[in-house]
Amino acid sequence: MTSRELKILTVFKWLGVLAIVASAFARCFNFHYADLILSMIGAGIWVIVAIRIRDTALMTVNGFIIAMMIYGIVSH
Repeated sequence: MTSRELKILTVFKWLGVLAIVASAFARCFNFHYADLILSMIGAGIWVIVAIRIRDTALMTVNGFIIAMMIYGIVSH
């Protein structure tokens, strides 16, 4: 992986972290749909990172999170 690719990957990681932290804030203040959407965005970003670094554990946990968030959106 080149230096540029590593920098881009680091930016993606931090965007994923920010989305997950924002979803926790949304959850604290009872913004249910914002929580679901931000969680899905954060997990989606982490799936992209996991695929790029070939980390099956990260792919699995974040794929599961995305599936649960989709279920949460559809069921409400």
